[in-house]
Amino acid sequence: MYKPLVYLFSLGLITATLQGCSLSEDEAAMFAEDTGPVKISVTTVKQQSIEHEENLPARVQAFRVAEIRPQVGGILERVLFNQGSEVKAGQALFKINAELFQADVNSEKAALSKAESEAQRLYVQLQRYQQLLPSHAVSKQEVKNTEAEYQQALSQVAQTKASLARQQLHLRYATVQAPISGRIGKILVTEGSLVNSNDPTAMAVVQQIDKVYVDVKQSIAEYEALQDQLSRGELQKSAVSNVEILNSQGQPYAVTGKLLFSDTQVDPETGDVNIRILVDNPQRKLLPGMYVRVKMNRASQPNAIVVPEQAVQRNSNGQAQVLVLDAKQNTSERLITLGVLQQGYYVVQQGLKVGERIVVQGHERIQPKVKLNIVEWKAPATPVVAQAQTPAAAGSGGS
Repeated sequence: MYKPLVYLFSLGLITATLQGCSLSEDEAAMFAEDTGPVKISVTTVKQQSIEHEENLPARVQAFRVAEIRPQVGGILERVLFNQGSEVKAGQALFKINAELFQADVNSEKAALSKAESEAQRLYVQLQRYQQLLPSHAVSKQEVKNTEAEYQQALSQVAQTKASLARQQLHLRYATVQAPISGRIGKILVTEGSLVNSNDPTAMAVVQQIDKVYVDVKQSIAEYEALQDQLSRGELQKSAVSNVEILNSQGQPYAVTGKLLFSDTQVDPETGDVNIRILVDNPQRKLLPGMYVRVKMNRASQPNAIVVPEQAVQRNSNGQAQVLVLDAKQNTSERLITLGVLQQGYYVVQQGLKVGERIVVQGHERIQPKVKLNIVEWKAPATPVVAQAQTPAAAGSGGS
């Protein structure tokens, strides 16, 4: 009664066994690959000098700024420039009504002519009296009085000349000129306005931006950390500081910068130290008020141990570690203390020695008692530059 069921069960078991034994070629290849040597990339720990790079926020300031204000009062007649254009030092920008100033100049010229005529008359009279004095035709007192009047006339001439020069300056100031070369902004007053030298609002603003200042903000903590590393000899001050100005996308502008100085005081509101950089800006790409980032290196680290970023792993506690390969091609985990990171490389402060070999790629394929196919890791052809970070950002582990 049960024999047919047993027969069917046995037949199904045999069929399943045969199907299980007949693997496809692709599956067989995968199986063979899984049981073969595991390919990993390793590199040898070396020492090298690296640049200590800082990436900091900054703001662009004009090299020179001139607020155009009148030096005399009057009615504004004409605007002599185009808004947003480049102007030259001494170029006429505004014309103030100058009729009163011209009248004052003419009046002072007449007064000067009168004073000079009076001085000339007294000079002739004094010369005549001095000739008559030996014959007692005139008294000594008359000669002295005439000489005093002549000196007074000369003083009047000098005073009138000074007053004339002042009125001529007023007449010249009626044409408002650009004090510096640069780009002028919008017009802040219009024709017909009454302007005075004590007006709170400027007529226009000229900014020289063929060169600009880039003011960098660095926290006092980062500033002090750098100074401490320099004082302890961990870093060396660079002879020439390379400076790059980056846009909002992190791309560098085609400009050259020169580090000028670090401020001698800390901003009490932000706790930042100001670092000023002078930047050539011939294409006017950098405009005053722009926020940018500055990448610069003011120090270097000699004999630093540097490892590729992908060689560093994190354990369950978040500590940094690497896989170290020994002479028998066995791997072991090693906790390390990380420094700064830049361009795909970490600086290792503790935990590794020169000459040790570490795994860069293939960590996840390493299993106990599995043979390793070890190849040398090929580093990208880029310079190693260290970027300053806070310890929390860089991460650390015990050695």
